[in-house]
Amino acid sequence: MKEMSQQPSKLQMILMSQIAIILMSLVTTFFPQYYLVVIILYTIIILGLTSYSATRKSKASPEELKNPIFREQNAMKIAMLDKNLSKELMKQMKVTMMTFITLPLVFILFPLYRGNVEPIVSEALRSMLENESLATFLNFLIMYEIIFMVLNIVRIATMKKFKPINIMLPQQYIVYRAGVLANNKMFIRFSEEQCFNYNPKRHYVEILSPKNPGFKLRLYSDNIGRLRDKLLSEGIIRECKEDVSQ
Repeated sequence: MKEMSQQPSKLQMILMSQIAIILMSLVTTFFPQYYLVVIILYTIIILGLTSYSATRKSKASPEELKNPIFREQNAMKIAMLDKNLSKELMKQMKVTMMTFITLPLVFILFPLYRGNVEPIVSEALRSMLENESLATFLNFLIMYEIIFMVLNIVRIATMKKFKPINIMLPQQYIVYRAGVLANNKMFIRFSEEQCFNYNPKRHYVEILSPKNPGFKLRLYSDNIGRLRDKLLSEGIIRECKEDVSQ
């Protein structure tokens, strides 16, 4: 079964980043005047493909949309009555903002590298290689790889300190044996490793996955006890022994 949060895998992200680095190196070497245009087009294409992939995977088949076991039309209204939710969403926003910490570093690292490191690397490559174009290409390739590595280290360190949080709050939803149809658009499939936390005081069931601890599908309802009973009696998903999101 598919994961709860449909995102490119680490391998896919590495491949896309390496393609981008090679492309930028080639353009910078042979067509520097088109550098900005190519990078913008590449970004649009990658974002488009990623969005299309996520949308395609979140569509349910007619077979999966048979025999709903629970419906909730006013989930967001009930969520707004949860006094602790605003604090959680504020924390989520802060963590999300921290993931963009690498953006200002780009404007610092490039001038530092071009002014201090690139002359040394460029001279060394030209002394070893007779082909001027190859030396220039490798020079830019090394620059992009080093900056990419530094930014990645900073990003990973930041993510370790500020654990990612992504609470998904459907305004309305329908629960099927195969998964949850959120807002009549996105279908989140259940998988064997998932479990749910039951919080009757705050009127929600929260579906979690050990493989993606930052993602939480939170289903609010005034009849939340009935939803819990349905999930257990139908054998759809087990209740967590402990909160795997921690």
